[in-house]
Amino acid sequence: MSHIFISYSKQNLAFARYLRALLEGEGFAVWMDETQLPPSARWWKSIEQNIESCAAFVVVMSPNAYESDWVEREILLAEGRKRPIFPVLLAGEAWSRLANIQYEDMRGGLRAAPSAHFLNALGSRVPRSGRGRVLDFAVVNGDLLDIEADVVALRYNAVHQAYSGPARVAAERLIKASVPPPQLMPPLGEHRLVPAQGVIGARQALFVGLPRLIQMGYTGIREYSTRVLAALERDAPDAQHLIMNLNGPGAGLDEIEALTAQFGGYVDAIRAGHLPHALNRITLVERNTDRALHMREALQSQLSGVDYAERLEDGLYRLSVVQMRQYRQNAAETRIEAAGAQSETKPFVYVIMPADESLDDFYHYGIQGAVHARGLLCVRVDDNILLEEVLEQVKKRIDSASVVVADLTHADPRVYLQLGYAWGKGRPTILLAQAGAPPALELSKPAPILYKKIKDVETALAQALDALKA
Repeated sequence: MSHIFISYSKQNLAFARYLRALLEGEGFAVWMDETQLPPSARWWKSIEQNIESCAAFVVVMSPNAYESDWVEREILLAEGRKRPIFPVLLAGEAWSRLANIQYEDMRGGLRAAPSAHFLNALGSRVPRSGRGRVLDFAVVNGDLLDIEADVVALRYNAVHQAYSGPARVAAERLIKASVPPPQLMPPLGEHRLVPAQGVIGARQALFVGLPRLIQMGYTGIREYSTRVLAALERDAPDAQHLIMNLNGPGAGLDEIEALTAQFGGYVDAIRAGHLPHALNRITLVERNTDRALHMREALQSQLSGVDYAERLEDGLYRLSVVQMRQYRQNAAETRIEAAGAQSETKPFVYVIMPADESLDDFYHYGIQGAVHARGLLCVRVDDNILLEEVLEQVKKRIDSASVVVADLTHADPRVYLQLGYAWGKGRPTILLAQAGAPPALELSKPAPILYKKIKDVETALAQALDALKA
């Protein structure tokens, strides 16, 4: 016995086909009769054989099915052969004759999705074949608003009623296209899905009401990913391609930990049964070319050893939805499970440096490499202007940092403001500067460590961190 039998009324054929496609996408073998011919002995014999050999019997409950003699016969046969019955409620009320069996509520029809509980219950009876439904996941370099997709998810700062980055540009274009501004300003914890009017690459824009990213933290990023998929399941179940920004880089968070938390949010949504039935691709977009490359490398590191992730090429993975629902306690999956709530308590190094792209590689491969190698998170704020609410978060980061590292190459007042606060709080500090680009202010104690190459940064910082630890 290795398949699911679907019993339904002919008036519900479209839904039965939809349900079969969903179950086959989950890796189940499914049999259902689609003949439109009058009943015959041979036709009933085929149904009998497939009910007798099925591992699970799914009956679609509706008023039409309730009146169907053939559905009644199929149920009687399944009961007589002691096949496990799984009722699915499509319309009307649950049937009293199956009242002792928990039913799956899919009264949303072709917009409904089966719950994780229902799929797991079927999985306990029916073996799955292959990887079943797959979901492509990628990190790409580009402009979020230029990429073609079904939906683009955008953050709206509902606390301060403001947009930033691509959300601001998208809102400006949509307002010019006659979209009323209130439709683009969801309250905190809510969302708005609007047609994109052809002014951006995606067909629809999903605005989600959130606080500033630096206030959300890793837990907030993980919850944001989950909320986006749940919103699509409800309001755009036919969406096939979702695009989002990478959340975390430059926002006072460890960008790799934030990437893992963002990915973990999608895993949470899938395990909770909030995967839109048509969704087959999620793309994370990073505009900075060097950072996109670095985040692709980070994704490869985080998904290494994860059974449900098959690497197709740099930055692109094929995920088995069936296997994602089955948590395995190995190191790789445990790391993804922990990214979020547990991230907030991990020790970290706070890095102060100018928002200068020429220094990005020194940060990613020099500073960050040395910090991560010692089991610490590495956080940085890229905002050129320290607004009051951002400055408060920066002060909190410095207050709780294990070590503060300041790169004084081309340092601006913003850098010295944060460094002065760190000194005032008595935080251990390590100073760096490029050889040939001495700090604007003469600092004798402690003198900055001078470097020429990325390897110099990594080596010198590793030694300084080890000395502080000792």
